Amino acid sequence: MSRHTALRHGRKAAVAATLLAAALSLTACNDGKADASKAAPAAAASDTSQPSAADAKADTSQPSAADAKADTPAVDGKADNAGSSDSKASGKQAGRPNAAPSAAGSGGRCTTAHMTAGWGSDGGGVPDMKSDQQQTAAVWLKNTGSTSCTIQGFPGFQIKGNDGSTWDLSRSNQAATARTLKPGEHTSFTIRLLATTSSSDRKVEPGIVTITPPNEKQHFQLKWPYGGAILDQSAATHPGTFVNPVNGS
Repeated sequence: MSRHTALRHGRKAAVAATLLAAALSLTACNDGKADASKAAPAAAASDTSQPSAADAKADTSQPSAADAKADTPAVDGKADNAGSSDSKASGKQAGRPNAAPSAAGSGGRCTTAHMTAGWGSDGGGVPDMKSDQQQTAAVWLKNTGSTSCTIQGFPGFQIKGNDGSTWDLSRSNQAATARTLKPGEHTSFTIRLLATTSSSDRKVEPGIVTITPPNEKQHFQLKWPYGGAILDQSAATHPGTFVNPVNGS
């Protein structure tokens, strides 16, 4: 073979080697792009691991409606002071439950904290404890708050005798009506009672009375100012001693 022919063959071999190397390099680049495109979705999935809407709601641990109701005062006006012997101020009350007063034209429900209480009413209500006939005693409730409030329903009324016994008065069948009290205004309620002077009767000599305004837990305590004794009908189905609603007759 001549020297010229050998050089030509050598150049062809070099060109072929260069083309082969270029082809291999291109294949490697294409393989790298394919791998990268496959890996990208996996990386994106790991970056989007944010809390779901359901998780967000689960973190807002607000009290349920049932929990909220559990914190509201009982509607039967019971005095609910734990550990107090006077906390049953209306535990044996019969009749319809107190209705929540309407908020129309008022600053809300009248509360014990913004009221005062005392004996008597505009119409009198002083019982004759020397009589054996049914008598009437009255209690007034005054709004001492800075805004108007509405009161409606039966108060809890517990008599504590001088011997330590207690008697939670039953409710009458009168319908309860709402009344709005402006600051400084008052309303009243009455109790009907059977006084007794007979030595043979079983009786209660009142010492302290506990009064719980409608739809409240806190209460007032007043000394019984009239002396005498009441016929003990605490176990009777239809006793002659009972409490009427606030704003009643």
